Amino acid sequence: MIYWVHLVCSFLVRVLPPGQVCTLLDLCAPLVAWLWPAHRRRAERNLERVLGPDADRLLVRKTVHNVFRNYARYMLDLVRLPYTDLRQFEREAVVHGREHFDQAMAAGRGVVLASGHIGSWDLAAAWLAAQGHRVNVPVETLKPERWNEQVQKLRRAAGLNAIPMERGVRQMLRVLRKNEILGLLVDRPLAQEGIPVLFFGAATHVPAGAAKLALKTGATLLATAAVREAGRPTIFVSPPLRVDSSGDEARDAQALTQQLMAWLEALIRRYPDQWYMFRDMWPAGEQLVAESTAPGPAVGIASQSSGVGGQQSMVSS
Repeated sequence: MIYWVHLVCSFLVRVLPPGQVCTLLDLCAPLVAWLWPAHRRRAERNLERVLGPDADRLLVRKTVHNVFRNYARYMLDLVRLPYTDLRQFEREAVVHGREHFDQAMAAGRGVVLASGHIGSWDLAAAWLAAQGHRVNVPVETLKPERWNEQVQKLRRAAGLNAIPMERGVRQMLRVLRKNEILGLLVDRPLAQEGIPVLFFGAATHVPAGAAKLALKTGATLLATAAVREAGRPTIFVSPPLRVDSSGDEARDAQALTQQLMAWLEALIRRYPDQWYMFRDMWPAGEQLVAESTAPGPAVGIASQSSGVGGQQSMVSS
């Protein structure tokens, strides 16, 4: 299904003006959700927790509808990536926390930019690459293979250096030691090998790679996301995420990952219809995690987001 959505978006980009493409995608969103029932049900289960126990069924369904609509727009951003005028993107974008990124690059020890499946992460990475930064994106091998080939071709054309996750750990360490940028998506639920965190009040397991790489190399870990607010691209960058060393690497990695997930939780609460999580984020029957994994403050959002208020695009798929 996703391969055909990609092909349709690619065709529409070539034959229609941008405004008409967005209108058509909005009209097609209910059909895509209907043709993708397992993904729709998983998105509904995830959003029931995000929106809270008091959210009525109509609100959940409306939000899921908007998730599919916004995901189609993310796909549109992706297929347009090599042709996007990134100078115009920079003129239009509202960036909260750019100083944190600049300071991290100036420190000279590499930057881990960690994000979630929210907004348009590829577009934000391409924007950084267009400014002369070396942006490395560990990527999942997508299925089917022909879709993977299309997506990675688009990323390379936009100046992103794709690192296959299956064999890329040494390369990830190398690029950080060269003071380059490594972008990671961290909100993928894992069954066993992940690290436990508290996310929206319940336990789940997520990858610990971003935290472990930052701890091992001394690179600066920043949480980031690129969303759309009132039609404008809006980028958030957190202050550096850090923990005092306890001498226990696993404990420090868990604490750092918990900070990261708390930051993402605060952002997803504001933009639930831009969170494209089509996997079950929380295992059925999972109990609350221990107090030691409870989240700290959502660093960086409240202080940066005077333009966010109560409103309801990093680099892997």
